[in-house]
Amino acid sequence: MSSDHRPISRLVRSLLHIPEGVGVKFCVLYRLGRLLGVNSHVPWPVHFTTTVRHPRRVRLGRGTFPGDSPHCYINALNGIVVGDRVNLGPGVGLVSANHSPEDNARYEKSPPIRLEEDCWIGMNAVILPGVHLGPHTIVGAGTVVTKSFSRGRCVIAGNPARIIRRLDAATD
Repeated sequence: MSSDHRPISRLVRSLLHIPEGVGVKFCVLYRLGRLLGVNSHVPWPVHFTTTVRHPRRVRLGRGTFPGDSPHCYINALNGIVVGDRVNLGPGVGLVSANHSPEDNARYEKSPPIRLEEDCWIGMNAVILPGVHLGPHTIVGAGTVVTKSFSRGRCVIAGNPARIIRRLDAATD
């Protein structure tokens, strides 16, 4: 961006109360969607194509806006805890509750999904109920995460997810 646009950008950010790390264009579209009733119940910026169920049961860290990418599905019925600087790609599903196998009208209780700081969740990945991802867990695109990887510092991929690489703190 040229230096001529910076004062205008700062002014727009200030007037619209745009959080650091969120693009001006995205925020304008987000606010327009809220005016039209799209995701108006969600207290953080989300893409207009994202669906968020039970947003009050989501706890967010700093610099984290789950659902700011398009086509995400976030069901927080059993709770979701998202750490600092967690990034979700397009089409990611965070599903904290499953239907009861005996009664489709009921949901089963489970622990909340927990994504610790600096996790990256790749496009179209699905995180299922009760999963805990430790710090700096990278989830490959299309991965289905059915169990926890609490230790973190790894790359997981596949269906079901498995560790394909450990991340050494000295080489990050």
